[in-house]
Amino acid sequence: MLVFAMLQINDPDPLIWVTYYAAIACACTIAAYRPLPRVVFLALAAVTVAGVALTLPGFVDWLLNRPTSDLWAPMSASRMYIEHSRELLGLLIAGGFLVAAQRAATPRERRRSS
Repeated sequence: MLVFAMLQINDPDPLIWVTYYAAIACACTIAAYRPLPRVVFLALAAVTVAGVALTLPGFVDWLLNRPTSDLWAPMSASRMYIEHSRELLGLLIAGGFLVAAQRAATPRERRRSS
């Protein structure tokens, strides 16, 4: 996730994405040693879900109406679906890391009682 964060430095909106991916990287690092505090996990999950909700229309537009190869095309203001699709895929990957890290850090006994 730190590599994802570093790759966002030249993004049109780097502050948002560098911060998001760095937060996921920190959460995964913490989860390597102990379960994340519930509020941290829920906050990051909420940001991820909100990001997916905001980028989903552009992703659906790309899936249904655009050539698959457009995902690799240069971005432009007239083709925001490219940016939204890439962002959504990154959010899904980061969300997967977050969930996997939390599940791996949570002891089985605690999972059963939840």
